[in-house]
Amino acid sequence: MGIFGDSKPTTIAGFILAIISFVLQLTSFATPYWMHIKMGTVDSHFGLWQMCLSTTSGTTECAQIECEKFGCPSFKGTQALETLAFIILLAAVILVAIQLFVMKDKDILKKAGAVCCIVAGAFALIGVIVYATQKGVQTSNLHFSFAFCIIAAVGGIVSGVLLIIG
Repeated sequence: MGIFGDSKPTTIAGFILAIISFVLQLTSFATPYWMHIKMGTVDSHFGLWQMCLSTTSGTTECAQIECEKFGCPSFKGTQALETLAFIILLAAVILVAIQLFVMKDKDILKKAGAVCCIVAGAFALIGVIVYATQKGVQTSNLHFSFAFCIIAAVGGIVSGVLLIIG
């Protein structure tokens, strides 16, 4: 029987993939490594909320991103879409966990979690596209947080599909 009871393997796989996608989305959401630029001795990296620059003394100083220095509407759009994706993916994991461990007979919770996974994945992908198409963003400078967000988005969509068929 195990920890998941009599749940179908596709449901278990969808739940585990949703958790992995959430962790990747959390990492991409919180870390300042969406873009990395090295110009001479200056090393800088940017996230959704902070930009960090290396100093001549060898330390790194970070500051909140000021909207005036970036494409404000598109950057704010990326922040909004990634925030929504993060919250909705968290809701999906909670819904499916409740269905798997507490209310085993309420299949609607799993279906709602599946829809949340797909919607979160779509929002995250749109946010990534908006970020990558901003003026001044070169694809060769995109870094691991950006990639984690793409992986989380695709994982969320696949997780939603697995939960629907499970």
